[in-house]
Amino acid sequence: MTFQRSIYILIVSILLSACSTTTQRQPPAGNPQQLWQQHQLQLQTIRTWQLQGQIAFISPDSRNSATLNWQQFVNDFNINLTGPFGIHVLTIKRRDNISTLILDDDRQYQGRNTQTLINQLSPIPIPVNELRAWIIGDPLTDDVQLDNYGRVTQANHPLGWHISYTQYQRVDNIWLPKNIIIKQADMRIKITTRNWKLNATQD
Repeated sequence: MTFQRSIYILIVSILLSACSTTTQRQPPAGNPQQLWQQHQLQLQTIRTWQLQGQIAFISPDSRNSATLNWQQFVNDFNINLTGPFGIHVLTIKRRDNISTLILDDDRQYQGRNTQTLINQLSPIPIPVNELRAWIIGDPLTDDVQLDNYGRVTQANHPLGWHISYTQYQRVDNIWLPKNIIIKQADMRIKITTRNWKLNATQD
């Protein structure tokens, strides 16, 4: 397996895996902790969604980026990474309790446990199961800093990840992350989400 392919596998594993903002809106009434609790209840109502964006993996030795298309349907998902000119880089999907990883040369790997499947192809353990929550703005930890809107700006996860939400956007009356930075040691993942669609239907 080439180094570049390993990097893309690592990116996807972090996906399986927000914050300051330039908005002029007046912060709602209430203290940040109360507003954060209300926001968490909103996030829990999100069961299906689609997003498009960009993802970059940055290490001391390299930087790789790809276009991200992610469809989430409760526990099923479909994640595609594409490079320049729409060239397929990697797909990982889950249907009927089976996860499938498709590489750029069309080789496929399957397994019942997504985390185990990823760990078999990447030497670095990644918190796959947490990332679905992280990308919608729930860091799954109480060690957080909040802004005046009750949104998370910084978070320290018990597994050793530091999450920064540097900008939000309002989607269907819910604040969702626009820019996310995930760090651990000398690894850094940057995610920019452009288009959100909530309550998407499964094809």
